[in-house]
Amino acid sequence: MGRFSAISAGGWHTCGLRETGEIECWGHFYDGATLEPSGRFSAVSAGDRHSCGLRETGEAECWGANDLGATDAPSEQFSAVSAGGHHSCGLRGTGEVECWGYDWGAGQTEALAGRFSAVSVGGHRSCGLRETGEIECWGYSWTYPIGAPAGRFVALSVGGLHICGLHETGEVECWGYTFDGQEQPPAGAQRSVDAGDVHTCAVSVDGVATCWMVYGDVADVPAWLRASGAAQTVGMGSGRIAARRLADGRTEFGWQPSYGSGRALPRQRYVPADAGVDRWRRSGVIEVDGVALGRIEARLRADGRIEFAFTPSGGERILPSSRYLPVDADVGRWLRSSVIALGK
Repeated sequence: MGRFSAISAGGWHTCGLRETGEIECWGHFYDGATLEPSGRFSAVSAGDRHSCGLRETGEAECWGANDLGATDAPSEQFSAVSAGGHHSCGLRGTGEVECWGYDWGAGQTEALAGRFSAVSVGGHRSCGLRETGEIECWGYSWTYPIGAPAGRFVALSVGGLHICGLHETGEVECWGYTFDGQEQPPAGAQRSVDAGDVHTCAVSVDGVATCWMVYGDVADVPAWLRASGAAQTVGMGSGRIAARRLADGRTEFGWQPSYGSGRALPRQRYVPADAGVDRWRRSGVIEVDGVALGRIEARLRADGRIEFAFTPSGGERILPSSRYLPVDADVGRWLRSSVIALGK
């Protein structure tokens, strides 16, 4: 109980900054992640198994798992601090970033030179917001890209393997690991964005909280908040069309929900090898947990690609932004469309 001025959620624990300047943490103990230090702080950031706070004097202090040096903050003054997976970063008053902890050999602690106005640390990478509004990142980039899109941003947040930025216009843009819907932020102007390990949430200029990329129920906005009309969930009742080419020349397709596992394969789910160009074909009804969601539609285009769409039960055809199976798709390899939201 009590009043807080800030809150930060980590891997398995959460920390809040009380209005008195004291920090209080709760959740899984994990190597002392909830053993917050005493005294007054101006900021707090919860990482995976450790947390860091910024004292009113500007010194960074970290606690929790330190087997990789994530809590060994340098004895210097910072204006901001951010805790991540196994490393942390601080922003100096001069705008320079300094990081410490374990870098997995990928350079997570090798901050870029120059001046930044903000810094955010994720699981295996970090990003800084330049004073010019550009975002630059460093760290793990072997599998998922970390290069930021062009444009001017006013805020950023780094998640597990994805990154999100808030444009000057209020639009949210995400990149990196985006194969489970992380690249599908809500439309319209937002005033804040915060990326987690496998999901992201934003608050619109109207005060509406929206979360997307549902993994289990981590992005499910609480029922009491939904009932108030001040929240939405992108992803519940959503999914992707999955498709693959078969050795006999046919194309097989099905529905992959955004939550849970497996694919729903309707009885009619093939585009024949001799399909006519531009003729839409409809699958059998897609059912998930006994609920009829709708039908998948597919057609062969003149250039040899297969185009997909989804028609919800009682609704109109939906064309996802990524909806084509390429001509040179590997036989037997499932490919997926972008996320299709079917409603709450």
